Amino acid sequence: MPIPVLYPKVSLEMQTGRIARWLVEDGATVTAGQIIFEIDNDKAAVEVEAPAAGTLRHMAPEGAEVDVGAEVARITAADDVAAPAPLPAAVAAAAPAARLAPESAPRPARSRLPNPTPLARRIARERGVDLAGLAGTGPRGRVQKSDVLSRLEAIAAAPLSTPPAAGALNAVWLRRGEGMPVVLLHGYSADLNNWRGLFAAARPAFPVLALDLPAHGDSPRAVPADADALCAAVESTLAPLLTRPVVLAGHSFGGAIAARLATRGHLDLRGLCLFAPAGLGPEIDEAFTRGILRARSAASLRPWLERLVNDPATITDAFVKSVAARRQDDALTAAMSAFADRFFPDGTQTLSIRADLARLRIPARVVFGRQDRILPFATTRDLPATVALHAVDACGHLPHLEHPDLSLRVLTELWRSAS
Repeated sequence: MPIPVLYPKVSLEMQTGRIARWLVEDGATVTAGQIIFEIDNDKAAVEVEAPAAGTLRHMAPEGAEVDVGAEVARITAADDVAAPAPLPAAVAAAAPAARLAPESAPRPARSRLPNPTPLARRIARERGVDLAGLAGTGPRGRVQKSDVLSRLEAIAAAPLSTPPAAGALNAVWLRRGEGMPVVLLHGYSADLNNWRGLFAAARPAFPVLALDLPAHGDSPRAVPADADALCAAVESTLAPLLTRPVVLAGHSFGGAIAARLATRGHLDLRGLCLFAPAGLGPEIDEAFTRGILRARSAASLRPWLERLVNDPATITDAFVKSVAARRQDDALTAAMSAFADRFFPDGTQTLSIRADLARLRIPARVVFGRQDRILPFATTRDLPATVALHAVDACGHLPHLEHPDLSLRVLTELWRSAS
């Protein structure tokens, strides 16, 4: 007599659940205690064992939602004669077409390696760890939680800085990891450290690579001839560092460059997130673009830095001192001044990204503060319908620092959809 395999109840409130993965093919022989399928949901990560030895017959496909206690499989002993039981009608309708193929059709081989435990798989998914090639220390080489954590420790121990090639822009991994990276481009007169505040309160779920733009930070001081030349410098810097698709994020002028990069087609981009992007109109606060460079002391810098935000308390003394320290580098300040002459002549933005945004074929989001005094919020009008706008109240020109929780949530949601 066939022995039923029932879907288990793994929490008190659980009424239904899903079969995450069958580990044994339909019609295969199993032994008592052998793991035959997995449950993997928000409440639990559970492996279900065969209650007896015999031939396994699936009664529900992978991904099907079933009631707790429902019969999801049957095991027929070798001395029993039983025809394969049909799938229930409601479940059969949801089954993939491949499961309805004739029994004589060849079945694709299913990889069992590295066959992680459900908990190991969940941690890997949440932390962006690629399990391919990871040697497990569990029974029969199975990947366990400790194996995933060991790989994360090894990644964390790797050096953050990447030695640049000759002429390359300065690039720093703010967080290493596996999975789709997010590449960050800062705005005018800033550097890659401007992004650190975004991740101060919460660890990102993805690897993060930040670049210094030309004539900024620790990148070469030469000013590119135009936006396309600047994009080419970014592309050549990223080429040896990235082997996977990426999500690109940029702030202010870095946002404009990110939008242009998205339409040049030289990078494998899967998503675009722009924080207070330049390039939506010609207007810009010319007094700020010049004043932020002329000011050298903490006292003279503070009023200009406070102009960047809605709440002056956002600008800490430590932040002011770090900017003042950079202003002591005369060559760097001169390079940024030449950069402003090139891209903001006569107090005007010469780079427009509206045509770039209209051509996008990837998910894109714009986060813009309603109280922005550097770039007017009004320039966000008439964005293409394919670009989502997040208009933030009580926010100036630094949404990623003034509202880091919201900004990180928007970026993470984009990253998840792109992944």
